[in-house]
Amino acid sequence: MERLRSGRWRARYVGADGRLRSAPVTFDTRGEADRWLVGIRADLLRGQWAPPERAEVTLAEYLTAWQRQRAPQLRPRTRDLYARLIARWLAQPVGTGRDAVHLAPLALSAISPPLVREWFAAVTTTAHQRAAARLLNGSGASRRTGDPARAWARAQGLEVAATGRLPRSVHAAWSAAGRPDVRPAPEVPADAGRTTAAQAYRLLHTVLTQAVSDGLLSSNPARIAGAGHVAHPERLPLTPAEVNALAGAVPDRYAAAVLLAAWSGLRPGEVFALRRRDLDTSTATVTVRRTLVEIAGQPISYGPPKSAAGRRTVALPAFVAAALAEHLLAHTTDTSPEALIFTTTTGAPVSAPARSSVLRRARALIGRPDATWHHLRHTGATLAAISGATQAELQRRIGHSTARAAAIYQHATTERDRTIATALHELGTARTATNVRALRRA
Repeated sequence: MERLRSGRWRARYVGADGRLRSAPVTFDTRGEADRWLVGIRADLLRGQWAPPERAEVTLAEYLTAWQRQRAPQLRPRTRDLYARLIARWLAQPVGTGRDAVHLAPLALSAISPPLVREWFAAVTTTAHQRAAARLLNGSGASRRTGDPARAWARAQGLEVAATGRLPRSVHAAWSAAGRPDVRPAPEVPADAGRTTAAQAYRLLHTVLTQAVSDGLLSSNPARIAGAGHVAHPERLPLTPAEVNALAGAVPDRYAAAVLLAAWSGLRPGEVFALRRRDLDTSTATVTVRRTLVEIAGQPISYGPPKSAAGRRTVALPAFVAAALAEHLLAHTTDTSPEALIFTTTTGAPVSAPARSSVLRRARALIGRPDATWHHLRHTGATLAAISGATQAELQRRIGHSTARAAAIYQHATTERDRTIATALHELGTARTATNVRALRRA
């Protein structure tokens, strides 16, 4: 500490990098300067000290460097997701008016836990509003069920069939009335947008954790309990009967894909990236070597499976292998080894929106409006568990790197519980009979 001509006190110290630095301000008394140095020394001893000039790095600057450095390690879809999350929730203000929160121009040192809470509250509100708007307007209107012309005709008291083609006169009258849509608007779930908010929070937390590791922050200010977690409703697997019904309800060229997804546990992108050379009908196996890569605004491409464990050969039930062989004969003309097994009617890869469209009407017909292609993967994993697959066997079959991830798909079912109860009954009655005979002999 040094007293200046002005009478104020200057404090200086040597940082962990060996450089001599002065406090950013001077002090009225020697005691104030001493207390400030005590805090600096404590940070040095705890290993929490960071060069003060580093703390002036803004979040925007750090995000740019973080994206550039992480890009080689990320899958294309993950890179695209991070870029969209940063552009929407971190690079621009979130919220409206005075309540808007803009983190990007702030120095990392200025991002505090209360500020992160304000930001997350704004993200949650805005994400909900955007999700509700998509559901109720524009593209969201397509989620209304039924034919708008049919619904209007019924509202007018006209007798029209529940299904099938409407008479031209009804369509003409509906058009003359301005093509109104009287179908009830879909209900907006209370948690709409919650997944987006959780993704944005997890990304911010990850970035700031790296900033702590880089010595730019002493601790992570993003520490909101549960903010990065989304409680999804339980994904109920389909029964074998429902799988068969769904396969019969989709267009013929996709029936084998439904069976394959439900009995193999393959991811949707893996199913629709399979080529002829990946299928061996003689051994009833498929080998997963790649997956579809779908990024908005870009043509569909192919990349490696989600993880190293995703590269695997999966044995199929004989009836699924037979269905695939029949599919190749009926719906494919390209017999080269590199030809896709499943394509659209024009021979193009089947995109995620096209896959969803395939199931939309079929799942309503079988009474499972919740069913998606991921439900079919979940079904395949659950059926394998019911069949007696061990944790390690299930992990390998569905292509998960960790046992914890594979355990997600091991759900108890009534049928399996009954099997266990039967086995317990047999065990219990056998022991009881043995004990009774022993008592009688005694």
